[in-house]
Amino acid sequence: MRLLLVILSLLVATCLHAHSIHSSTAEAEYNAKTKKLEVSLTVFVSDLEVALVRQSEREMRIDKTPAAEFDAQIQVYLAKTFVVTDAAGKVAKMEWVGREMDEASAKSGDPAVVLFFEMEVPEGMVGTTVRNAVFLDLFKDQVNLMQVKSGGRKTEMRFGGGEMVKALIEPKT
Repeated sequence: MRLLLVILSLLVATCLHAHSIHSSTAEAEYNAKTKKLEVSLTVFVSDLEVALVRQSEREMRIDKTPAAEFDAQIQVYLAKTFVVTDAAGKVAKMEWVGREMDEASAKSGDPAVVLFFEMEVPEGMVGTTVRNAVFLDLFKDQVNLMQVKSGGRKTEMRFGGGEMVKALIEPKT
């Protein structure tokens, strides 16, 4: 019965908050002093809620679920869908910083939230990869855009349509 309620909640949430574009945008900057990749990831609140309901099998609402519980579920989700791996194949540890509503979209019918976190990359960026599969399991048309800055270099990436893993910074040739 509980599973049926979760599925029904998921369907209702999807229908009520459906939008024609399924995308996320991320900005990441490597801080050479702290040896961390500082990430801000902007997602639609409705998409995030759907992902967290599927993951937790219970209702998850940004405005009703206790913040600590909601944030813990976000971290579990990101640990599976936003993965940074160093040149040796070691998965980077994620440190949660927090979240805030995107002011530009807050008054719209489909607001976005910005998620802030850091990834430890002690060996630097060369040879480091990112797997950005956020919501790719939910929406066939999902596209994740990402801009990475490191040492004066800027790289733009697109994830989706089967492409989930990319090198963060290509070695200099």
